[in-house]
Amino acid sequence: MRKIMIMLAIICAAGLTYAQVPLTLNEALKVGLENSKTLKIAELNAVSAQAKYHEVNANRWANLSFQGRYTRLSTIPASVLTLPVSIPGVGNTFQISQNIYNDYDLQLSLQQPVFTGFQLENASKAARDNAEAATYDTRTDKSNLKVQIATAYWSVYNALEAAKFMQDNLDRTKSHYQQAENMLAQGMLTQSDVLSVKVQVSNSELMLLNAQNNFRLAEVALNNVLGVPLNTEYTIASVPQAGDTTLPAISDLLKDALENRSELHSLKLKVQAAGAAAAAAWGAYLPQISLVGNFYYQRPNQRIFPSQDVFRNTWDASVVVSLPIWNWGQTQSKVDEAKAQSEQARLAEQQTADAVYLDVTQSYLNFKQAKDRIRVAETTVKDAEESYRISEQKFKVGLVTNTDLIDAEVALLQSKLNYSQALTDLEIARVSLEKATGRL
Repeated sequence: MRKIMIMLAIICAAGLTYAQVPLTLNEALKVGLENSKTLKIAELNAVSAQAKYHEVNANRWANLSFQGRYTRLSTIPASVLTLPVSIPGVGNTFQISQNIYNDYDLQLSLQQPVFTGFQLENASKAARDNAEAATYDTRTDKSNLKVQIATAYWSVYNALEAAKFMQDNLDRTKSHYQQAENMLAQGMLTQSDVLSVKVQVSNSELMLLNAQNNFRLAEVALNNVLGVPLNTEYTIASVPQAGDTTLPAISDLLKDALENRSELHSLKLKVQAAGAAAAAAWGAYLPQISLVGNFYYQRPNQRIFPSQDVFRNTWDASVVVSLPIWNWGQTQSKVDEAKAQSEQARLAEQQTADAVYLDVTQSYLNFKQAKDRIRVAETTVKDAEESYRISEQKFKVGLVTNTDLIDAEVALLQSKLNYSQALTDLEIARVSLEKATGRL
């Protein structure tokens, strides 16, 4: 943890010179997962899908709303009733009701769906399954990112080892060149032999420059996938585990993959969600029933006569039934669309299952091949080292030609490069197999 904190402090300090920091594979995975924008987007998609589910599910329950309104009315003549005869002390005219020019209306409404052709229930189920599928999609993105990080990490390791081997090879060829000059002075070699070794030294220098450049490019690629400044430098602290090559039966690996792969879980849920969406679309053919209740607090209250400039409350309750009769095929089009999407999801699930089977098989064979290559490459390095040792000793006493020693040097370099590549391929095959079986 202390190493990680030190590394993050160096990464986040803008404008500083980036020193080399020891970095293990596990630390690289932590940093990459924390910094990945792709993973953050996937996580936000899961959060959005979960919020969408709560939004859709809320439509199944009662909806309570409040509305307030104030209206100012224009003045009008008072409503007067005129009698044909006059009453003593009163007259022959009476005002029917008073004119009220300020209208206050407060309304509280409650609406509860009772039956919607199972549209709301199925829409809620589809949203819930999609939300859960989004969570599995995040796991898939996380697993893929881990493979990318591990591949980039071991590529840096391999490039660093190659640069070391190139440096060793350059040192050997320089030593060979010095021996050749000494033997030329003693008359044991020709000028042509010495020039051949000199050319080999130049080639070794070019190979070292290429290896160093490849190492820098590998570092940049690792920094890019980790989401850190591209000029950050590391000391690779993990080494390949060539001894850990236990390989279960492929049938067991396939079984694990079918049970654990998050893509398959996600697509299974999406198939269920598409089916629920199709059922919800078909539900539009059925009657819609809901309960509606309103509470009014008004001044004046229009239901009370005569009107008075005071607040009075009233209420009403209704059962609302609606049945679609004709909408120019809109409902059927939605049903057809939902059915097509459901079939697409089903086929995508089958296609992904086939892809998982292929992925597991390829990863299994790659791991098996890498495992076998380790044994062969290790033996080849030992043979090449012994061949070079013997050739160098014989060259000093003139028992082998200059070309024989150059060939031994090249063979030793190539054997070490092959061994390093085999180790790297084994680690990449290991993480690919873990990803293929859903264990990563």
